[in-house]
Amino acid sequence: MNYLTKNVFKIFTGFGICILGLFTNSNSQVKANTCATNPSSISSACYITPSTYKIKVYEMGLCTSDPLAGTVLNTETDEVETDNTIDESSCSPTFKSSAGSVVDLSGGNSQSLTGTNFRPLAGVYPSAYIKIDNTFGLKGSYQINDITYYSIANGGKDQDSSNNVEWDEDLKDFDNGNSCNTDQAQRIVAGLETFTSGVTGTMKALLAKDNSGTYTGVTQATCDTSDRLYGVFAPTNPVTITDETQGLEVTFSITNRGMTIIPDGSGGMFRFSSGPFSPSFVTF
Repeated sequence: MNYLTKNVFKIFTGFGICILGLFTNSNSQVKANTCATNPSSISSACYITPSTYKIKVYEMGLCTSDPLAGTVLNTETDEVETDNTIDESSCSPTFKSSAGSVVDLSGGNSQSLTGTNFRPLAGVYPSAYIKIDNTFGLKGSYQINDITYYSIANGGKDQDSSNNVEWDEDLKDFDNGNSCNTDQAQRIVAGLETFTSGVTGTMKALLAKDNSGTYTGVTQATCDTSDRLYGVFAPTNPVTITDETQGLEVTFSITNRGMTIIPDGSGGMFRFSSGPFSPSFVTF
């Protein structure tokens, strides 16, 4: 997959920090693949490229250790497990905005974030983090068996293109979308995916609550209180900052990743939902 397309987004901030995109999904196990082009039917969730993908960024930075170390994939059950802990003791911010800065990852243009920028100390950083609102602005379309479905309000679908509108998805439960699963034991508050093509590395996300600037991971019992998403990406090659480094370019791609198509169980499509986006890093 060539991620250097029109669906690559760049934000230039700070000391030359240019950063873009993060992670969300509606699938608890995050096992969806790229959707086939105009298939006759679908049987499992898959990813497409959305035409709109908006997020509100509050903070970004680099870490010398994984702040979501307690969020892991259980290889025996193939389920994401979490201790709901965010440990930022090894992290250094590169950008902060108390009000949040809205950007559209589908634009393909360099964008500026409104806020305060910081230069990280020289060092090797195997992880990067981002703090965003748990509401995403989305729009897209997908074709199945020669029928094109357009996203409408609340992630629904319609065959009339005039009804194709951007909608806000409030992520409260990675399995149930904008509301917590009625079965508390089935509420999914964390996600994880390892990308092996395009931009490679592991992305994690934990639904969180903002407590006067301190983020606390929510639990299954408190998933409906979440108002933020805390994401961490561990690229295949760590980010190295030296005293000579003038800036960091972080490019996030939503190509074949940014929107999820949810099947209806009978070969058709049920609804649209959010999907992940992956970053790559270049220092200059």
